[in-house]
Amino acid sequence: MDRDIQYENSNIGFDEQYTEEDGGGIKCKNYELCESVLPKRYFECKGNYLCTNCHMLFGTWKFKGQEYKTGKGILKITDNLYCPICLETKRSIEQPNCEHKVCIDCFKRCYYGDDDRENEPQFPYPDIEDEYEAEQGNPRWDNDYPLIKKYNEEWNKWDDEKNKKYENEGNLQKCPICRA
Repeated sequence: MDRDIQYENSNIGFDEQYTEEDGGGIKCKNYELCESVLPKRYFECKGNYLCTNCHMLFGTWKFKGQEYKTGKGILKITDNLYCPICLETKRSIEQPNCEHKVCIDCFKRCYYGDDDRENEPQFPYPDIEDEYEAEQGNPRWDNDYPLIKKYNEEWNKWDDEKNKKYENEGNLQKCPICRA
């Protein structure tokens, strides 16, 4: 793939890291799906316009000269198609390993799972959360902050329940129609 200056100029994106004040970055070719903004020098480093996540999930990978993962990389998006999963007519996206199309919401559900964080326990001391994350093994947290122990117990329980819910969903990262 050659550098596409026209794509770069017409697909400027902004997020927390690539702000409007700094001139932004370049949208991933699957931006509507992943919402990733790439640094302007990304093409020089990677040779494509796919974020690392899209490249790993949907791209073609080679190992020592042998192809072992074949995907389209850039996924085609189409307006007003009937989704065979949710049975609604919506903006749809083509599967990376076959020609089937499903709506973007169902695609995200299949490839990314539910982002179920609504019941995630909240850290009891927001003002020291970053410090706690950096020094989790420090015994002072249990001694000086008694709610942290309870938080850890609740978080582990929440995480176990979430993992149990999704443990049998290994087939989700495949086409829901043909399982390719």
